[in-house]
Amino acid sequence: MKILYFSSTGNSLYVAKSLGGEIIAIPKLINENSYEIKGDAIGIVFPVYGLCVPPYIEEFLKNLNADCSYLFAIATYGTFPGSVCDEISRITLKNGRKFDYINTIKMAQNCITFADMAKQKESNRQQDAIDSILGDIVAKKKFIKKETPFKKYMTKNHKKNYEYPTGAGMTEGFTITDTCKGCGMCARLCPTGNIQLKDGRPLFSESCISCGACIQNCPANAIHHGKEKSSARYRNPHVEVTDLVIS
Repeated sequence: MKILYFSSTGNSLYVAKSLGGEIIAIPKLINENSYEIKGDAIGIVFPVYGLCVPPYIEEFLKNLNADCSYLFAIATYGTFPGSVCDEISRITLKNGRKFDYINTIKMAQNCITFADMAKQKESNRQQDAIDSILGDIVAKKKFIKKETPFKKYMTKNHKKNYEYPTGAGMTEGFTITDTCKGCGMCARLCPTGNIQLKDGRPLFSESCISCGACIQNCPANAIHHGKEKSSARYRNPHVEVTDLVIS
C-alpha cells in the first residue's frame, strides 16, 4: 500500500503513518513532477481547508495517474468538514480513475485564524476512527461517506468566497518579529517553495497556499498573523517538525 499525504502541522501525516504502508509526501511528488504511481492500494490523506478540498490537492489529483486496484481518500478536519467527501467523489484522476473509498477523521483544529491553538487537543474518538478506516481499507471496502444538503450548501458558499486563494494567501497578514533567528525552517517546510531568506529574514513570494506550516512550526514563534486568536502554536504531538520538512 502507498499513501500520498499532505500535512502542515502533522495531523494528516499522523493518520498516514497510522494506516501503514509506504508514505510519500505530495509536495515532493509535485516538485519532482512525478505523477505516475503504481500499487495494489493507493491512498490520499489531506486536510480540509475552508470546508473544501484544498485547490493544491485538487490540482494534484487531476494530474495523477494512479495504477491500482483500490483507491481511497481520507480527509482530516478540525471542526466541520463540509461536503468534502462529495467534492472528492466528483474528482476524476488523469487516467480516468475514481475513488473507491472516501471518509473523514476529526482531528485537532489547526486553523490559526479560526481557533486558539492553546485550546486544541486530540479527539477522544480519533484513534477509533483511524482503526475503523484501516479495517475498511484492508478489506477493500467500497464506501463514500454521504453528505447532507446542509453540508453541501455550506461548502458551495465557502468555495465562492475562498478566504485565502493561492497567491499572497495568508502571508498578507504576516509580521516577522525580532525573535526570528534566520534558521530557514519556514523555507524548508513550505510545500511550494514560496519562502526565501533575505538578510536572514523570510521573504514571501506569490505562491502561498495558506497551509500554515511556516507560522505553526517556527522554532522562535517569530511569524504572526493579524487575525490569529493567540500566539500559541500547534503541531500534532506524535510528529516532529523534521518529519514535515519538504526540502
